[in-house]
Amino acid sequence: MDRVENARPDVADLKEADRPKAPPIEGATELQRRQGRQLAAIHRMHLQQMGQVRRMMEGIAAGSTAPAALTKALPEMEMTRNYRQFGNLCGQECQFLDYHHGAEEHRVFPHLEARASEGLRAVIAKLREEHEVVHALLERLYADAVRLEQNPGEDAFDEARQTFDALERVVRSHFGYEEEELEEALGVYGGL
Repeated sequence: MDRVENARPDVADLKEADRPKAPPIEGATELQRRQGRQLAAIHRMHLQQMGQVRRMMEGIAAGSTAPAALTKALPEMEMTRNYRQFGNLCGQECQFLDYHHGAEEHRVFPHLEARASEGLRAVIAKLREEHEVVHALLERLYADAVRLEQNPGEDAFDEARQTFDALERVVRSHFGYEEEELEEALGVYGGL
């Protein structure tokens, strides 16, 4: 994969101010809302994996981990495998957030859209837009990791670290929005 030369996406690309709010679902119970919080548990797993990558990058910065470890680890992350299995933006090399967002795109979102109000469909459309920002950052991070492995150096490492930092900001913001806006719908309509 060639190095991505375009501007690095970041949290501003999520256009958080444009995020629609899901309308309340009449009759939703607290039990259903708790059931809808299962998504947060899945997100925590992905954030733990991102923490592992952060520690690996800290090891690279400290000189105790070889840059090649990053290139090997990124495709093995559950989030990457999810994108690879269900999407084509990352190709075969990129697997980081793939399965999760792919499952949302092809199973969860259509399930909710078939039962949802116009307001919830607007939220799902926004989440799909945000997935594109995450995909772009995953592609960029893998390209940066390959560059770092091929040409180890401070500049290559700084690029990879900046991309990872942006990815982490974007994913945390996206996950928070998704959890808040889909909690009730997932509890009422199912889909996870």
